[in-house]
Amino acid sequence: MVTKEFETILNLFVEKINENIDKNIIIIARKSSDGLAAGSLISSVLLKLDTRITLRLENDLDSDLISRIVLENHDLNIFIDFSFKEISKINNLLKNKFVIINHDICPKDLKDYDAKIINPYLYGIDGKAEITSCGLTFLLAERIGRGNKKLSVLAIVSALAEKQNIGPKKSLIGLNSEIASIATSIGMLNMKADLIFYNLDYRPLHEALAYNISPYIQGITWNKENCYKILKNTGIVTHRNGKFRTFAEISDQEKNMILDAITKFIFLSNPKNEKENDNIENISESFIGYIFEFPNEDRNSILKNGMEFAFALNSCIKYEKIGLGIGICMGERYNTVKEIEKIVFDYKTNIMNCLEKIFREKWRLLDNDSTVFVNGEGILNEGITNDISIILSESISFKTKLLFLRTLSNDNSYNFYVKKGIEYGTKKELTSTLQEYLKHDYRIEKNLNDDIIVNVPYSMIEEFSSVIRKRISKNENSE
Repeated sequence: MVTKEFETILNLFVEKINENIDKNIIIIARKSSDGLAAGSLISSVLLKLDTRITLRLENDLDSDLISRIVLENHDLNIFIDFSFKEISKINNLLKNKFVIINHDICPKDLKDYDAKIINPYLYGIDGKAEITSCGLTFLLAERIGRGNKKLSVLAIVSALAEKQNIGPKKSLIGLNSEIASIATSIGMLNMKADLIFYNLDYRPLHEALAYNISPYIQGITWNKENCYKILKNTGIVTHRNGKFRTFAEISDQEKNMILDAITKFIFLSNPKNEKENDNIENISESFIGYIFEFPNEDRNSILKNGMEFAFALNSCIKYEKIGLGIGICMGERYNTVKEIEKIVFDYKTNIMNCLEKIFREKWRLLDNDSTVFVNGEGILNEGITNDISIILSESISFKTKLLFLRTLSNDNSYNFYVKKGIEYGTKKELTSTLQEYLKHDYRIEKNLNDDIIVNVPYSMIEEFSSVIRKRISKNENSE
């Protein structure tokens, strides 16, 4: 819920934007799905008001970029989804000609700038779980004009892109839930608990199973042949009138039969994994969750499903097709969507080729009760590594473990991308945990997405792996 204090700051920002409606405004958003959606959203609002705007997406807001922006002499500078590390310089150079919108944890000393920043943590709201930068931007847009409520769709997409569907059955919570209610009330969103396989309505049954990558299921994801066999073994009629049936055409009873078949497949594929077998009866819960669908989108469009929309934005960023991403956020369809569909398929294929190689070459995996080390050397580049680590941390195989995904860095040392599996037990902050275990020889970094990267010299690779496995295992056994 928006508190009185938060409402005051939102209205103050609306007033500042309205004061510059007939002037020159620049929007600089971080090159992320959240930043792209947020920048497109506020651009849509201002363009309807005939405001002169510039929209720019950047990887980082560094000192040189700030200096260049100052020289451009815009009347209002809106920074979205960047960290606050340069706020002192921004304040010194731009005075009262800027606002910052960001949902990440902020330093405590930012109270001095509270009239120039919108950050949920300043008002007791968890920005990691309850709202995104795009969600904050939507709250502004809603107060600028009632007609902007339909832009709530972008806030939903950004929440899914930021993995904020963490409520019961993968629902949204906090302010995200309130925005979802707004979108539902005006007919822009349908939510239903269902099997969480994307594009259920229009893909053939076996393809809907195979093309789903979250959660990743070894032997099912991207394996249409196996998926078809699994469906045939259930006894479900896969064809009707000479055509493949889709999920939209099957009954709840048939969906339960599919769930049972997937569970059986996982059980038979992992007979030695005792920890997983102990919980096999609960596996089906991993495949039930809220589906976020946009009824105004074409039935056969990848933008129909919120998770697919979010993946499409991420794909545009990975392939440096920012213009296409902005286009679909601002309402372009037809050829734009066709181009993005090709990019999405290509990126999914790239991801699946990497995952297939990792699981096929058994030496790349070192798996025990509490940790799993994955060697991505020679397979993964910097652009895809984080997405692979997310997929692995959500996978059925590794969701209860601490994941260390290894790649070779530019200086011939190794980078370990560290992720908690989505059901990894400890609530302890990951950076603190690692610092307890590691010596000063290892460099621990934390990027804008709160991802942990540990840099390990080549000569210490075996020692690092051994220390982590032994100490984390000892720590868990003592809890």
